[in-house]
Amino acid sequence: MGQLTLYLLWSCLATAPSASPVTHSKAGIFHGRYLPGFDQDVYLGIKYAPKPVRFSSAILTKNAPETNFNVTQYGVDCMGYGSDENILVAGGWTELGEDCLHLNIVKPRTDLSGLPVLLWIYGGGWQQGATSDPRYNMSYIVRQSAAINKPVIGVSVNYRMAAFGFLNSIQVATNGTQNIGLLDQRLALQWVNKHISSFGGNPSKVTIWGESAGAYSVGDHINAYGGNNDGLFRAAIMESGGAVGAPLNGTDWYQRMYDNLTASVGCADAEETLECLRSVPYETIAPYGYQGLEWFHTLDGRFIREWGQTSLTTGAFAKMPIILGTNTDEGFGVDGVNTDTDAIKQLMYSKRWNLNEMEARRLLELYPNNPALGEPYGWGNRTWPQYGLQYKRFCSIATDLAMFAPRRLLAEEMSKYEPVYSYRWDAPKFNNTPTTIGINHFSEIPFVFGNTEQQITPLGNGTENLGLSTLVMRMWVSFAYDLDPNGHGVSGIASWPQYRQNSSNFVFRTDESYIEVDDDRAEGVAYINSLVR
Repeated sequence: MGQLTLYLLWSCLATAPSASPVTHSKAGIFHGRYLPGFDQDVYLGIKYAPKPVRFSSAILTKNAPETNFNVTQYGVDCMGYGSDENILVAGGWTELGEDCLHLNIVKPRTDLSGLPVLLWIYGGGWQQGATSDPRYNMSYIVRQSAAINKPVIGVSVNYRMAAFGFLNSIQVATNGTQNIGLLDQRLALQWVNKHISSFGGNPSKVTIWGESAGAYSVGDHINAYGGNNDGLFRAAIMESGGAVGAPLNGTDWYQRMYDNLTASVGCADAEETLECLRSVPYETIAPYGYQGLEWFHTLDGRFIREWGQTSLTTGAFAKMPIILGTNTDEGFGVDGVNTDTDAIKQLMYSKRWNLNEMEARRLLELYPNNPALGEPYGWGNRTWPQYGLQYKRFCSIATDLAMFAPRRLLAEEMSKYEPVYSYRWDAPKFNNTPTTIGINHFSEIPFVFGNTEQQITPLGNGTENLGLSTLVMRMWVSFAYDLDPNGHGVSGIASWPQYRQNSSNFVFRTDESYIEVDDDRAEGVAYINSLVR
C-alpha cells in the first residue's frame, strides 16, 4: 500500500463522523471523545487551574498552545474519596482530591461557531457534589438544544467544597482567603471566557445555571463585587436558591468550626494554626473537613461585600435576564419542633436562620399552627407527629425563609431592570410513595437533566414524566439561546410571561402546566423580605 493511499485512508478515518474530536486553543490541544449515541463531542476533565495551595485561592492555568491533553475521562472529584476507580486508595481519602479544579465541555457535533454556553454549577450544600455525578450528565439537555435547532454548548465545573472551599475564622479572614470555592467557580468562568471560542462557543453568550447551593452560588456571582460580573455571563438560571437565603455568617460563627478542625488534627497549639492545617496530610484532615452541613458562603468584604437583601434593594447587582424558582414543598424544616418554644429556639439559634426573639415571635403570628395551612401544601389537615407536632408549620416558615421569600424578592427587584421568568415546580421527582412527602427539594433535577438511564433518581419512561422533562429542558436551552424560554417548540403549553407583567409563576406539572399569580403567603413573605439576614 503506497504512502498516498495510506494518507487518504487516514484522512477519511480522521474526518469520519466517529473520529475523536481535537480542539486547538491557546490553552492547549485537547483530545476529546465522540459520543455516537448523542452525536456529541465531549471534553472531560479540562484543568482550569493547577492544584492550589490548601486554603488558598487558585490561579488560572497557564496557556500551553503546543501541549496535548487527553480529556476523555472525568477528572478527580473534589471530595477526594477513594471510591472512584481513578483514585482508588483502599477506599480512603487521597490527596488527589485537592487537584480537582476541572471543567467539562459537551457540544453537539456541528460546524456552527458562536454557540451560546449553558454552564452548570452543582449543589449539595457546598458540602458535596461533582460534575461526574450521572444525575448531572449534560448530554441529554444538549441533545434537546440540537433537536429544536437552538444548539448550545454545555459546561460543568468542579470547585472546592466544605472546609476546603469555605473555611473561615479570624485567621482565614486575616489571610484574605474566604469563599475560595466561589472563587474557583469564578476562575472557571474566566477560563471559559478566554477559551470557549476555540470549542465553537460564544464567550459573550454564557448563561450560568445552578441548583440549591449551586443556585446560591449563581446568586453570589450576580451580587459579587458590587454587581460587576466582568462580562463573564449574560443570563442566569437559579433552581431552589438565589442571591438571598443561605446565611452569610461572619467570622464569629465559623471560629468554633475552625477551632474544632484545628483541635481534631493536632493543630490547636500551633503558633500558626492555618499553616499547620495546610501541612496536615490530606487523608488526616479530609474526614474532619467534610463534617457537617455548616460550610456556607460568608461576608468577606470583597467578593461578597454586603447582605443579599442590601444588594438587591439598592441595585448593587449585575442586571440580566433570569429564570428562577422553587419547588412547592422544599422541606427545609427541622424535625422535633413540638411547641412555640421549640420553634423560637430553632429560629434564634439554628445555623440557618439566626433571627432575634422579636422576629421569631412575629413569624409565629404570621404562620399560625394550623395544619391545613402548613407544608407540605395540599395535604389538608394530615399531620406527621413523628416529625414534630408543629412539623407542617415550621416547614412553611423554614422554606419561606430559605427559598420562597428570597425567590420573590429577587424576582421583584431584578424585574425592574431585566426580564425575569419565575416558576414553581409541582411535579414529584419520581414515583411518589407514602414515604415521600410533597414536592420536595431536588424534585426537578431528574427532569431538567432528562437522564433516563441512571438509577439514583430515575426519571422513568412514563409518557407524562418524559413529556415534562422534554419541556423543561427545551425551555432552559431556549432561554440560553435567545433569552426567552418560550421558544421550546412544544405545542399546547401556556406562554410563560415575564414577571414584571403580572407577578406570576409558571407552574410545572406532569398533567398540565399553568400560570398562577405569585401571591402565596403574601404577608409572611413580605415580612421575611424586610429582614436583613
